[in-house]
Amino acid sequence: MKKNLNEMKCAIFDLDGTLVDSMPMWHTVADKYIEGKGLVPEKNLWDNVKRLTETETAKYFIENYGLKESVEKICGEIETIIFAEYKKNVPMKENAENFLSLLKERGVPIALATATDRKCVMACLERLGIKDYFTVIHTCLDLNTSKHKPLIFEKCAMDCGVAKEDAFVFEDALHCIRTAKEAGFNVVALYDKSNEELTEPPLSDWQRIIKIADINAINFTELLKDI
Repeated sequence: MKKNLNEMKCAIFDLDGTLVDSMPMWHTVADKYIEGKGLVPEKNLWDNVKRLTETETAKYFIENYGLKESVEKICGEIETIIFAEYKKNVPMKENAENFLSLLKERGVPIALATATDRKCVMACLERLGIKDYFTVIHTCLDLNTSKHKPLIFEKCAMDCGVAKEDAFVFEDALHCIRTAKEAGFNVVALYDKSNEELTEPPLSDWQRIIKIADINAINFTELLKDI
């Protein structure tokens, strides 16, 4: 039987696309980098690099834009742009803090499980004033893992002293939702515009997500009505 939000003993949140509206930034960071070099980015640049690693993206820029910098230098410059966005611009999703505040009020331990670099994460949380809501913060890089594996979710639950059957994972990405659900967690899917992508055609990611998640919601305003 599916549990409802009021049975939650631990909340594990993703950051990007779930708590913060960072996906538009990711969609434009490659363009900003190329424009910063005085060049004109191709119209579909994001589509061409969105599934590449940082190193692969740097190589793509060298091969397609004739950049003379080393891969390491390009990666460093891209990281600088990304860090500045998290530190200064990335906004919180509507009513996200109200939801975190309610959980804290009820004594529910809150964990953060993110694939984003810790430096960017901490800069963003501190600027938004929500860092202290989290009992534990884990990044994939710190744990040498990815969200294709359940390790980061399991570590969050363990550090909060809760069995995974009593932990609720809040996510927006299809592969992360699938990983958490298959590992035995309760999964709450939150909609993000990026869910309209068709990473596994013919259905959109959101159409697949709502078939997997225990609970799905368009935003935190909707979730607040159920808790």
